[in-house]
Amino acid sequence: MKMPNKQTTVKVTGVIAASLALVVSFQNCGKAGFDSSLDGIADYSSLDAALTSKYGSQQASKVSEIPFAFDGGFDQISYNSCAESGQMTSSSAYYSIRAGAYQTNGIGITNSYYSYIDANFSPIYPATSVSKAQYAEYLGDSPKNLNVMPTMAIRDRSNLSSVYSASGSLALNTDVIPMADVLSSTYIMDTLITNRGSMTRYFPFSTNSRTLEANLKFNSDQSISQSLRDILQVQGQMTMTYLKDANNIGSVVSASTTNKAVAYGRGYRFSYGQPAGVSNGFAPLNVLQTLQEVDLSSGNAVQNWNCNRIYKVYLSRDAASCPAHTEAQLSANAALRQELDIIRRHFRADQWDVNVTNGCLVPKAHIPSCYTENTVGGVAQGVEYGAGVACYNPLIGSNPAAYPNSVIPTKRCANYATICTKF
Repeated sequence: MKMPNKQTTVKVTGVIAASLALVVSFQNCGKAGFDSSLDGIADYSSLDAALTSKYGSQQASKVSEIPFAFDGGFDQISYNSCAESGQMTSSSAYYSIRAGAYQTNGIGITNSYYSYIDANFSPIYPATSVSKAQYAEYLGDSPKNLNVMPTMAIRDRSNLSSVYSASGSLALNTDVIPMADVLSSTYIMDTLITNRGSMTRYFPFSTNSRTLEANLKFNSDQSISQSLRDILQVQGQMTMTYLKDANNIGSVVSASTTNKAVAYGRGYRFSYGQPAGVSNGFAPLNVLQTLQEVDLSSGNAVQNWNCNRIYKVYLSRDAASCPAHTEAQLSANAALRQELDIIRRHFRADQWDVNVTNGCLVPKAHIPSCYTENTVGGVAQGVEYGAGVACYNPLIGSNPAAYPNSVIPTKRCANYATICTKF
């Protein structure tokens, strides 16, 4: 991760971030590291001297008290239950969770920041109002806002410094995903301040990702995938928080140094269930059914999302049952085009064929399969796409008592992709 140099830097103290390996339940999680600090407690001694030298002691104190200036979040989140070892885990077509801001959300500078600046700093004569350049300069010098970057991760609800890792070894760009860029960097600030009053979703001059988008992979096998669902059901949440210290990647920026359940940013809490038409003890709970957004600074729910877009994942050889829409179909149906546009944000046209009407996805021929199929006499048995039909669940395995009539099904239970939207 490249972080632009600033003339004024902040030294942040803290110990190595916590990493919790995913297992069946949170109570049995094993730590691989130490607890990170919730909010890098800063040593501002050198910064205070620089601020005093630049602004004078009275104004420097006001700069030090500038509030946290950023707010934002996602407006589309997808969950994909495909989870197998081998080539699938390295393919960009597959992920467990993908999130992004595309239409209504993004990153913005809060009104409280502008109000604080207007109340505490004077315009530069002969101007009668604070300029964009002043807003940017104060933001770049503010200790609370210097070098913060939006990140995505799976964190514990009661301790946001605890990050879940599928491997048990916390890693930047794998378990904690940076997005956009350091928000106090010159070009990012310029974009945000120019877009005052609205959310920014595209950062043309970012040295990292130019969009607010990221994905997480907990799909090396079905057990890891189920463990993620178990944790998100109860104690975990996907988060968008702010990183300030690349050497302490589990830390989050927060107004509190004692309450580990709060931080600046958003939490996204999932609940899972079986697909519609299924009510039994053997099919996996692999459909994302509800998503609740939470303001992490207060713990208050912001809103519930729409998670009604549920797509069954087909085998490539079964593509005839899930045909891609024709050009004629798309040309004649504006609503279909609009729906496909939403899906394509997370399921690219060069990787997936989509049938909105049938509610299904098919990986292109060059994309690894979503399934490891059972074989009988050397013949692959395929996938059971019927929602109410018995199917083989690899999490249960070959236990006849777990299935109807004590007969082990030969076809695999289907995987699903769920797309949730905020609008």
